[in-house]
Amino acid sequence: MGMWARLSGWWNGQPSAVPQQPAQGLALIAVDASRLDRSYSTDLPIQSSAQDRFSRATFAERIADTIVSRADTAGLVLGLYGPWGDGKTSVLHMIEEHLNKRVDVVVTRFNPWQFTSEEQLLRGFFNTLASAIGARLTSRQEEIGEALKKYGKLLSIVSGGEAATTLGEALSTTTLDQLKARVEGFLADGNVRVVVLIDDIDRLDRAETHLIFKLVKLSAGFARTTYLLAFDDAVVAAALGERYGAGGDAAGRAFLEKIIQVPLHLPSAEPVALRALVFEGIDLALAQADIHLPRPQVDAFVLHFGSVEESLTTPRQAHLYANSLLFALPLVKGEVNIVEFMLIEALRLFHPKLHRVLRDNASLLLRARDQDREQRQKQIRDLIEEATPELTPERRQHLFSGLLSALFPRMSQMGYDSAWEAQWAREQRVCSSTYFHKFFAYGVSVSHISDRVIQGFLDALSDQTEEEQDAALRALATPEAVASLVQRLRQRESQVPGNAGPPLAKLFARNGALFPFERGALSSGGPRTQAAIVVYHLIKSVPFTPPRLDLATDALRHAQPVTFAVECLHWLAPSPNKAESEWVFDQADFDQLRELVVREVIVPADAQEPLYRQFGSECTTLYWRWQEVDATGVSLRLRACLDAGPEEIDIFLDAFVGEAWELGTGLSHRTDLDRGVYNELGRLVDPTDIARRLRERHGEQLDDPQFRQGKDVALGTRIAHQFAYLHVRALAEARERAAAAAPRRADEADDNRSSFA
Repeated sequence: MGMWARLSGWWNGQPSAVPQQPAQGLALIAVDASRLDRSYSTDLPIQSSAQDRFSRATFAERIADTIVSRADTAGLVLGLYGPWGDGKTSVLHMIEEHLNKRVDVVVTRFNPWQFTSEEQLLRGFFNTLASAIGARLTSRQEEIGEALKKYGKLLSIVSGGEAATTLGEALSTTTLDQLKARVEGFLADGNVRVVVLIDDIDRLDRAETHLIFKLVKLSAGFARTTYLLAFDDAVVAAALGERYGAGGDAAGRAFLEKIIQVPLHLPSAEPVALRALVFEGIDLALAQADIHLPRPQVDAFVLHFGSVEESLTTPRQAHLYANSLLFALPLVKGEVNIVEFMLIEALRLFHPKLHRVLRDNASLLLRARDQDREQRQKQIRDLIEEATPELTPERRQHLFSGLLSALFPRMSQMGYDSAWEAQWAREQRVCSSTYFHKFFAYGVSVSHISDRVIQGFLDALSDQTEEEQDAALRALATPEAVASLVQRLRQRESQVPGNAGPPLAKLFARNGALFPFERGALSSGGPRTQAAIVVYHLIKSVPFTPPRLDLATDALRHAQPVTFAVECLHWLAPSPNKAESEWVFDQADFDQLRELVVREVIVPADAQEPLYRQFGSECTTLYWRWQEVDATGVSLRLRACLDAGPEEIDIFLDAFVGEAWELGTGLSHRTDLDRGVYNELGRLVDPTDIARRLRERHGEQLDDPQFRQGKDVALGTRIAHQFAYLHVRALAEARERAAAAAPRRADEADDNRSSFA
């Protein structure tokens, strides 16, 4: 039993009992290996009833029997109506197949696409008719050909073809009625019926559509002749309505009723047959892409596809869907959740407006928990309704609940906070902000790195030299893609192969310069911070403390730049917010690592150039770590740096004044040197020493410092005033505390004397 047979009970999202199968390598149906090299479906019509998949062979045979069994020999025009892609041409082939079995029937096809003018169309039609009838009535071939060609020429003249002199010459020798009677006599004598098949009328432009119906109207009076026209009646009615009657669809249909004597609507393709065609195409696409879906994923696809296949109505849609997957699956293999990608592709083909709405509203679909969730959900539902006017409310609700809310869980009433993002990213789902764009871009942009490339990078690490590792990382961590690289590795922290973890931690540490630090109102450090977290998790994944400490020591010793080394150290620190069992290192081991970073990384870097000159505002954390290990040493070093010149004090203080961003404009500005910064500076350098240097640098204006300065005041001057102002306040507060403490000390002395006495 093929997989299709086992899944045939799934319909409209209602599962039937499905036998359990091995999880690996399942497809939707059983695939014939000999067909795996099949190219894209050309959507060619079938040629015979033996190829019929939609139970239309009986319908075609009935039409053929009706044509040949008519007792009435008057001309007849039949219309075969059906939408584009529904199989009208295939039905014509089956009708022709049955008609060709009759010796008394001449079947000819006329292709109006070959002719560009009314005169060419009329002459071409009767030349085609002459060839077909002459081939059957060979004894009268020349006479039939001559009569029909003259008829076509004369008809083109009557309808406005050649010049009036030619018209007069033609009419002097014969008439249309005489030629028509002559041709009908030939057909009667030969006991032959003629069937003319005209297809694809709905693909003509409006002027050509008018011409073909004018041809039928002018020539359909031949006895023993039947015309079978295949077209989309809605398209043709719209085209004819512009030319005849009051205009519009109603006028076009009224005109059709005058021409088409027997309108026949193509039976709808059976849903089960369409589904089988779709699943066969999916299987072939999966097989050619070498993608094997586990059984749960197959079940998930079948279940959710039931919500969108209500819009699958024609074989052409099934072929187009299979072709789109045949093209796209090799591009997205390993990059996205394949089942969800196939469902998104179904939306693109069957509901293109809805697909565009989803593509263009990522923020609405992916937003985590928010205050206005009900309003956002209403906005989403309004967009869906606007994008699917062809659906009834019931079908729209089925699509929403059966597919859209499964693809985008935050559409529903349930709450999904930001913690779900990591799980969705691991599953490569469309509801992950990391993967969303891939479902609409057929691959990876320059700013996003392929999952396959990342996996190949990780697999190769353990066999590469450090130089080769560095080169491979630089190739991936381009300015456009570095944020994506770090984000993807963060999502894979628990999936990094064991032999790749230590070399990756050391690789990141020594190449920290590749990960930029992002500034901004809502920035938390950007790629640099995230890269340090990757290093933290890789070190944490080492199961035992001694080798874990060895890895951390090696990584931090060679970490560059200094700021990245300190960022990595920060994440390795014991956290008071976690139980000790969750710490990467205990306090003693961390103290050892911190001293290593200070002695072997920070101090050597500062010896080359003062940290505040090298790193600006990023120097603060470097000094704090230094101060934690060697407060005296950092103070002496800073005093020596400040002695290098009077301008050094301004450069030093500037590094400790932060930035702020305006909410309205998003522009940044420098903040004030507040009391918190003053106190922190005092831990590094004696505030009195700083105040003295500022007085020497800026002169008497600091004798009366003002905290608030105008916007036009230079930043260095403003910072100097603010520090001096705070220093004056701090000295005054110290004197007040000393004065308040003096009486207490005197009282304590009296108490002591009393006790001594």
